[in-house]
Amino acid sequence: MAKHLPRLLITGASGFIGRHLIEALKEDFMVCGLSRRAPKNAALMRHPNIRWIEADIGDRSMLWESMQTLRDSGGVDFVIHLAGFYDFAYDENPEYHRTNVAGTEFVLEQARLLNIKRFIFASSVAACMFPRPDGPVTESTPADATFAYARSKRKGEELVRASSRYFPCTVVRFAAVFSDWCEYGPLYMFISTWLTRSWKSRILGGKGKSAITYIHINDIIEVLLTVMRRADDLPPYHVCIASPDKPVSHEELYELSTRFFFGKRRNPFHMPKPIAWLGVLTMDLFGRAVGSRPFERPWMMRYVDKQLAIDASNTRNALHWSPSARYPLQRRLLFMIERMKSYPLEWQRRNIRALKRIPAGPNFRIYEALDLVRENVVQKVVDHVLREEHHEEFATYRRMDPLRFSQDVTMVYQVLCVSVRTKDRMSLLEYARQVAQARCREGFPFAEVRRVIETIGKTIEEELASRLELKGMEQEVYDEITLTFQLVADESETAYEERGKV
Repeated sequence: MAKHLPRLLITGASGFIGRHLIEALKEDFMVCGLSRRAPKNAALMRHPNIRWIEADIGDRSMLWESMQTLRDSGGVDFVIHLAGFYDFAYDENPEYHRTNVAGTEFVLEQARLLNIKRFIFASSVAACMFPRPDGPVTESTPADATFAYARSKRKGEELVRASSRYFPCTVVRFAAVFSDWCEYGPLYMFISTWLTRSWKSRILGGKGKSAITYIHINDIIEVLLTVMRRADDLPPYHVCIASPDKPVSHEELYELSTRFFFGKRRNPFHMPKPIAWLGVLTMDLFGRAVGSRPFERPWMMRYVDKQLAIDASNTRNALHWSPSARYPLQRRLLFMIERMKSYPLEWQRRNIRALKRIPAGPNFRIYEALDLVRENVVQKVVDHVLREEHHEEFATYRRMDPLRFSQDVTMVYQVLCVSVRTKDRMSLLEYARQVAQARCREGFPFAEVRRVIETIGKTIEEELASRLELKGMEQEVYDEITLTFQLVADESETAYEERGKV
């Protein structure tokens, strides 16, 4: 590890922005990622300039203990504090105080012992009320929105400002951050609805003028880099806005995305705001009753046809930075939709991860747990099948290239995840049929194929049984996993029978 590289601590390192930031900076910084979770991308951890700390910033004693090595080694040059809790339900939640307020306070305490050059705090333009009677949101606009997340960000900004007497601090208020895979939950939900044939696909609330600002992840990386490069030129306390000035409306997004996807314009149906509010309220009440609330929530109706206008001219002047002309959302939508068409499984995987902040039904909770145990399941299945004592049970599979077998198990797992998330088993059953037909042509006995299917299903069940977040959901896991693999085995047997091989 090159000692001359600047040292950087990133909290919330396993999140969307954190992961992209580490990947972009790992050659030019000694990066320490801090997160409650181990990194899912094992290759990321193998880089010589990256180290990892697993800690919960809301636990003062755990954080103190985990940061001991950093303190002993002389500290870091910069801290980028990304860790935070956000829930699209907009309900009161103790996590807002525990993580966003107390957690920020604990991280700031540690920063005082790390000899830092600048502390960079990730806030949000959404923490400011809009539209405003005095004009667009600027760097001097208070974080004065009243919902729980905004209040927690306001308190976080106040804590950062108070700490600027000990070390220089910059607050960066982000617009809605997206990538070429989308990875911003609400935008993904809009696109996923509009690009289907469902009854909701043409509906826009009000006049379709609801609008916020969006910023590409590459622009976020660049603005954070710019703050670090210009750290010595900035005042001790500094607020900047990482956002374009112009918001993008639902109507514009709808027109562009449907034209890119279908090859022609689709005319939307504009639902009057009172009717839209009543419809959303009805769906939400029904969702509460059945235990699976929809994405659309009554609070969202407050923002129908309202626009978040920004004036970030002070940021552009202070940093000599502005969002790149290559990355406006209107331009990147084409790249998003191309990825959605060409790599549907990866598109789903990335965006379901982004949806983790959006409350959903039991199937989504199971999906999220599946995402966490993916690597363990695949490795355990491969190890079980290739174990020497199972030579007779899996004789044909043991002659396969181990890498190919691992890839095959991974693909089955990915299709299962999509099946659980969408509550649509047909894609998995069709895939199982295709795999069974291929195995049949290659001379695999059906008894071995069935045993592999049973091994995958049993391994997944065992992994999910150990997940505390699924406690009390045994019936749901049985429905989504056990029954599904019974159907997969049956569908595979049918494929063999059609070829007269059973």
